[in-house]
Amino acid sequence: MKARDIMTTAVETLTPDATIAEAVRHFSATRRHAFPVVDATGKLLGTVNIWHVLQHVLPPYIVSGDLPDVRFAPDLNQLHERLASMREQPVRAIMNREPPTVRPTQSVLECAALILNTPKTVHLLPVVDDAGHLLGVVAPFDVIKEIA
Repeated sequence: MKARDIMTTAVETLTPDATIAEAVRHFSATRRHAFPVVDATGKLLGTVNIWHVLQHVLPPYIVSGDLPDVRFAPDLNQLHERLASMREQPVRAIMNREPPTVRPTQSVLECAALILNTPKTVHLLPVVDDAGHLLGVVAPFDVIKEIA
């Protein structure tokens, strides 16, 4: 079984100029954790996921883990203010510009290994052709469905 056999081809994408506010609306509306970011030709430029937004909205001392007990951290209003200040920034400012990718001919086992061994949490694995154009995505759930 290959990536092309389990990938989703009807993929919602964002452009690099989409705002962070648009990305947040997409996360909320679709309940998806990540989106590929593509140019007008469909070439993959990166990915943006909910963790990228949280890393920029949460105070640095929480993101770094320096404050393990957050009960005494500032109120949620500060998070709203931080997000409001970022709303109009383009997603290219926070996206992962070098996400792990696979080719359609790579095995499901290779996809699983890449998802597991990538240091950052992988919410989707873009499937690209030799020119880097997005063909589809493999989500961790797609791998689990195939294994099951």
